[in-house]
Amino acid sequence: MRRVITIGKEKAIGALIFIFALLVLVYYTWGLVILQIFPDLATGIDAAFPPGTILGGLFHPSPDFLVQLPIYLGVVLIMVIAMWIGWTMLTTPAPEPLEDFDFDEEEVAEKKEE
Repeated sequence: MRRVITIGKEKAIGALIFIFALLVLVYYTWGLVILQIFPDLATGIDAAFPPGTILGGLFHPSPDFLVQLPIYLGVVLIMVIAMWIGWTMLTTPAPEPLEDFDFDEEEVAEKKEE
C-alpha cells in the first residue's frame, strides 16, 4: 500500500524559499569564493563554456555583477516599499476629527462598570 505524504501550503512555500536560498548561497559561493581561490578552475570553465555564451555567463559569473545585483535588488525593494506606503497614504480616506468625540472620563468609567 502506498502512502501519500501531504504537507500544508505554508510548509510547501517554506520549502521553496529554503531551496531557493540554498541555491543562491551555493551560486554566490561558487562565483565569489571558489572561482577566486582556484583560478585554474575558471580557466577550465572558460574552455568548456566560452565567455559570452549563456552557459559561460552562468558558470563563470562576474564578481562585480554578483556584488552589484544584491545592492540593486535591495534598493528596488526599499523603493517598492516606499511606493506602497505612499500609495496607501494617498488612497486612504482621512480619519474623522477627534473634536466630534466626547472623551468624558466619568462616562467611560460608568460604561466599564456596567
